[in-house]
Amino acid sequence: MASSDEFLVLNCGNTHVSASVFSCNGEDSLSLDTVQSIQLEYDYANDAGWLDAVGVAVRELKKSCKLPGRGIFILPGNQILTKQLQVPHVAPAKQRQIIAVEAQQSVHNFAQLEWDSQILHDDEIEADVLFLAARRQDLQDFYFTMRKAGVVPTEIAASSVLDYNTFLHTYPDFGTDCILLNMGAKTTNLLFATPDGFIARTINLGGNVLTQNIAEALGISFAEAEQQKVGYCTGEFLPEDDDPFHEVMENQRIKFLKRLNQELTRSIVSYRNQQKKQPPEYMLLTGKGSLLYGLPEFIAEKQNLEIHHLDPLGNVEIDGSIGEAELQQLYYEISESVGEAVRIAFPDRDGVGVNLLPSSIQRKVSMGRRKPVILAASFFLAAAPIYPFLQIGNLNSNYESQLKDIQDAERVVSRDKRSILKNQEKCNQLNQEILKLEGLVNSKNNWIIFFTDLQNNLQEVEDVWLEDLSITRTERRETIPATKRGEEDKVIVHRTSAVRLTGRLLLRSEDGGASSIERQKERVRDLADKIKGSEFVQDVASLSYDDSNSGFLDFSFNLIIDPSKPL
Repeated sequence: MASSDEFLVLNCGNTHVSASVFSCNGEDSLSLDTVQSIQLEYDYANDAGWLDAVGVAVRELKKSCKLPGRGIFILPGNQILTKQLQVPHVAPAKQRQIIAVEAQQSVHNFAQLEWDSQILHDDEIEADVLFLAARRQDLQDFYFTMRKAGVVPTEIAASSVLDYNTFLHTYPDFGTDCILLNMGAKTTNLLFATPDGFIARTINLGGNVLTQNIAEALGISFAEAEQQKVGYCTGEFLPEDDDPFHEVMENQRIKFLKRLNQELTRSIVSYRNQQKKQPPEYMLLTGKGSLLYGLPEFIAEKQNLEIHHLDPLGNVEIDGSIGEAELQQLYYEISESVGEAVRIAFPDRDGVGVNLLPSSIQRKVSMGRRKPVILAASFFLAAAPIYPFLQIGNLNSNYESQLKDIQDAERVVSRDKRSILKNQEKCNQLNQEILKLEGLVNSKNNWIIFFTDLQNNLQEVEDVWLEDLSITRTERRETIPATKRGEEDKVIVHRTSAVRLTGRLLLRSEDGGASSIERQKERVRDLADKIKGSEFVQDVASLSYDDSNSGFLDFSFNLIIDPSKPL
């Protein structure tokens, strides 16, 4: 049974920090006793100021709300690496070891990360594992900043999966797969919830992308663009149709929605391929970004989904001291806090969550809690009668057995350490190569413009994405004989480039038959024509199709790059 003790949850978003005090007075009774939120003051376009701003906000909340000295903190999705792994079934004692081996194969700079995991499903052959991680140094900086602000973190949770706990608590009897979409400032957390568990994905697309696009389109600062976005995109004020401002804002809003829909389509297709079944028929929205004007209607139409907003407080008792206006303001921010509260209050449920507090700090926190107990035990031990020879034989036997276990474990750790060091060396080498390539690409502004044009064209066609992009470069040397004695022959190098695009177009369930395939091919040809209009593309060649995959039209074509504007 859950404890009736109060506990503090601080949700540290990219634009706000909320402090919620929960309590549990029964098997299923979760209460929200206190809640308050404060807006962060820093340049949202610059991540460097976020941590200090959070520290200031926590200090103010502690003073105004008289918060306790310890609390559970939640980090935003953009600071958390979220992956789902498949690992062989092993005994519980060896799970962490096997997860570490699998993770280091696919996670960059693994040795620098603090991580935790949770088994989502285990059929005794393979286990589906939720793996979450963050940079150890970032977590340590966060811990000491919060401690300095007056609240010591006892746990650090990841926001990216907590909506699932809220969903289970609010709708305990759900029997149909559902999509949970939480749109924040910098990322969008996407969860496919099923009766058997969930699939998680973090999309690097949030409200700040729209703000930045508005700032660039209107030639104003990020802060000014944020004000304009909040007013326009939440429907608080709408200018006249013939107002130039209206056209700019509407164009940026639609572009953002198309990009979101594109990412959603990719995720749904991936889900369908993994689960071998039809995608969910309804979606629940949360997060302040979900208030974007027209978002539910747009997604409902494009994805053929029934869409509602998640009710995070539907199964939570609200203390009478919390005003209606305060709750209304926090309604779209509190889902993650409720999800963490559910995990803490009801540990025996099938909820999900991890603790990313660095292990070295966890030991200190644990020792701090145990210190009074240890002192008391020491006192009673000193005062108790001593039996020096009591069961010495058994103790010695136990010692030898434990020593052998430790030595065996030490050998395994030593072997794994050597393997990790080798892999780390390989990773460092690959990282150096990646940095070289990144430096080369970043030095070419043409690539940035080219990819921007390409992304915009993909959004225009809809339900289409790229699977592969490769570039082929050829070189032909032409020798021009010298016209005067004593001069050398001139060598002219002619360089040509071609970009090969391979992609997929989603066929809707209502589409079918040969005529439909022809319509979809026409959409691909339309995409090729749009890309051909790019200033870098001279021609499009070798257009081909493959409709053998059910539900998709695969295609590929070459872009002949204009030699005068090379990539």
